Amino acid sequence: MIVLGADRNSSAIRRAPTWIADVVTTRRKRRLAYLIIVALLGFFSIWPKPYISRARILPQDTATAAGTGGIMSLVSGSSAQNVASLLGGGRASNDLYLVIGRSDSVVRRVIRHLHLVGPNGYASVESAKRALSRKVDISLMLGGVMQIDTKTFRAADSSRITQAYVEAVSKELALFGEQNILNKKRIVENRFASATKRVAETEGALNAFRRANHLAAPEAQLGVELSLRTSLQAQYQAKLVEEKALAEFRGPESPELATVRAEIGSLRQQLARTASSATAVTGPNLAASADLTTKYLNLYRDYAFSQAIYEIYARASEQVAIDELTAQSASYVQIIDPPYIDEYRHFNLWPLSLLLLIAVLAAFTEFYAPWTRLFDLDDLRQHKADFE
Repeated sequence: MIVLGADRNSSAIRRAPTWIADVVTTRRKRRLAYLIIVALLGFFSIWPKPYISRARILPQDTATAAGTGGIMSLVSGSSAQNVASLLGGGRASNDLYLVIGRSDSVVRRVIRHLHLVGPNGYASVESAKRALSRKVDISLMLGGVMQIDTKTFRAADSSRITQAYVEAVSKELALFGEQNILNKKRIVENRFASATKRVAETEGALNAFRRANHLAAPEAQLGVELSLRTSLQAQYQAKLVEEKALAEFRGPESPELATVRAEIGSLRQQLARTASSATAVTGPNLAASADLTTKYLNLYRDYAFSQAIYEIYARASEQVAIDELTAQSASYVQIIDPPYIDEYRHFNLWPLSLLLLIAVLAAFTEFYAPWTRLFDLDDLRQHKADFE
């Protein structure tokens, strides 16, 4: 089996340079080469020393940061839900904050802030972006906490870049919040103008109906007519009783009886007029008031609804105006951990990865392959000599 393995590799050894073939097929030289490579890779794994600067921030809800959530305290019930839907209430998702943190706008803001492009920096913005992508990592932790890690070979550079990213993310979130406020302002202003027009139209229709029907206040008018009809009915019943008593005691020719009967006729006419729909100079009677009540309630219902919508959007418009004024000083990022240098020892990944790969290769060629009799590199030297 060893010979077969040597046959398969004889052509490769014959084509290889003499010194490489000598190192590969000589156990002492091969192990010395492994040792030198491991020492070099181990050295470059720890030198130059990498410094990781880390910062943890918590992006704030843009509505809460600017005070837009205060609108919810101005309304109640279903109106609060309607305003929340209108203004896009609710905390933005954590994924959105991560997208903003990794956005091209943040990277360009960092490049401008640190003056990375120029005579003493990178040749172009694209090269600076590629360099930052290798040095900076932005991740999202539990609870929506954003972590910014910067790895360079100078502690001051790591801290400076991390601080620039914290400021850039904060400014981009502030810009995002301001855009939300502008969008809300545009929506609220449009709806407020529509609500103002609607409440004016319904109020005009209600006032025109009142003037056309001589109604100062339909509720009061209806109450007066009801009181009048009740009073007429009571008087009419009393006169009937009085008429019956006079007819029994005074006789049919009694002048008092004639007077009572005349009063009964007058009361009967008045009751008949209240039972029929009619409108006098002083306003509608009871029957007419009852007929107008339905129309009035429809008009008043539209007016009350329009007035309620108007008040909601008026309050929303005032709150958005306040948010617009306070947005300049609002804090959209809560700093949990300011930029600091991680005290743990860190290694250079590429040399460390190669070191592990060489260690696995050495273990395979020096121990596993000879032990399993898969092949033995020392036997290849003898086979090469026989071949030559």
